[in-house]
Amino acid sequence: KVISEAKEAKAIGIDLGTTHNALAYTDISSSDGETTVHGVLNIPQLTAPGAIEARPLLPSFLYLPHADELAPGELGLPWSQEQDYIVGELARSRGATTPIRLVSSAKSWLCHPGVDRRAAILPSDAPPEVARVSPLEASIRYLTHLRLAWEHAYPDAPFNQQNITVTI
Repeated sequence: KVISEAKEAKAIGIDLGTTHNALAYTDISSSDGETTVHGVLNIPQLTAPGAIEARPLLPSFLYLPHADELAPGELGLPWSQEQDYIVGELARSRGATTPIRLVSSAKSWLCHPGVDRRAAILPSDAPPEVARVSPLEASIRYLTHLRLAWEHAYPDAPFNQQNITVTI
């Protein structure tokens, strides 16, 4: 893909992991072959209701809270005021107390040949009244979070104009 419109050109590597996700990058617009600028994106994520911390890893957990479980504004992130799900550290810790609302190991389900990756089967032990998502949808939510974190950190280097490699 040609990267002609971006002010900054980066090569982005994303590891979509079973337990964690990470995003690393290197600057390819100013590399002279001798020196490179590279790093790991610190990913803003909820660590408690209403509390955001930037961490180098995004835990691969998706939590689907009950509509009345959290107060308005407690799910806001730097790029959005509110959403109806949680990914990352708060999802992991909240899911430890309410596992019927926790999606974990979505990548394993995504790669499992015996399931429909697009079927809303997770959380697998959830009762009928709990919303479910597909392994694909859970993975999309992790990747979307990483994309939005990137765009928040690097507004002059739009995500869709970079060279991106995703490992699964």
